[in-house]
Amino acid sequence: MKYLILGSGSFAGQLIFSEYLERNYDVYGFNRSRVKDHYQWPWIKKYKNDLGNRWFEYNLTNDVEEMISHINRLKPNFIIDFMGQGMVAPSWLKPEVWYTTNIAIKSRLMNALIDSSFLQKYIRIGTPEVFGSNENFLKEDECFNPSTPYAVSHAAIDFNLRCLYKQYNFPYLIGRFANFYGVGQQLYRIIPRLFLSCRSERNFILDGKGESRRSFIFSKDIVSAIDSMIKFDGIGQEFNFSSNEEISIMSLVNKICNLTNVDKSRILKFGPERPGKDRYYRLDIKKSKNVLNWEPEVSLDEGLNIINIWISENIENLSNKSWTYEYKD
Repeated sequence: MKYLILGSGSFAGQLIFSEYLERNYDVYGFNRSRVKDHYQWPWIKKYKNDLGNRWFEYNLTNDVEEMISHINRLKPNFIIDFMGQGMVAPSWLKPEVWYTTNIAIKSRLMNALIDSSFLQKYIRIGTPEVFGSNENFLKEDECFNPSTPYAVSHAAIDFNLRCLYKQYNFPYLIGRFANFYGVGQQLYRIIPRLFLSCRSERNFILDGKGESRRSFIFSKDIVSAIDSMIKFDGIGQEFNFSSNEEISIMSLVNKICNLTNVDKSRILKFGPERPGKDRYYRLDIKKSKNVLNWEPEVSLDEGLNIINIWISENIENLSNKSWTYEYKD
């Protein structure tokens, strides 16, 4: 079996790519940027010399036709799709870029695969932001109610996949996940950035008052969720994946400051709330439990301890890297 990871340089993309390398799977990755160093991605130390024929640099915006040609040569049985414009706040500044990349160009890629004889599953990694803020725990068939251009673009491409399935029996699955975290995550994401701020005593800017509540899903549970979709004997289905814990962002700040023995008043600064920020993303995961036999295994405390060790062991190098998101077309 061949596996292709679109967006293999995203946090979860590199996580699946490296895990499948470790399992000796026939896996390939498409990504617009090069691999990171072993301080950020520890697995690179072992596999960097093996990437020449497995990791390919493509920018979805500019290289979609080359990507389609390469896919037709590779003939992957499973495509796991993390690729696209992935940040929320900047989508307000250039919504047309999010719509062009995440809808128009992505739909071109999907459409090119309609008649492929090799593709068994196209697994798209989606977001609960398509549902908008809701105090209830939402099932997979809840009506979409996006609050940002980012979420609009994800809702639209999800609708596109549903249409392809109805018309052409396109073999899609969608997994919508709670917030990812784990070793190797981008340093501008909240959990690694908080640890870096605590360890280096540099300011951490919190959007708003930290009242929004989130669930976080750790690396091991991300991998097992995607494995469960690959093994699932069916197509045209959507699944929610989340932890069993929910925490306010301010409580997360307190937890990480306590874990690192840092007085939060020394690092914490407040900034404006992000436009369109949703207060809750609550996913009902009964379907994943009953159909896929999937449940999260790693508690938030256990996962944070692992991140604390990773940041502590590499603080000198990681603290000198950029902690801010850098927009790219």
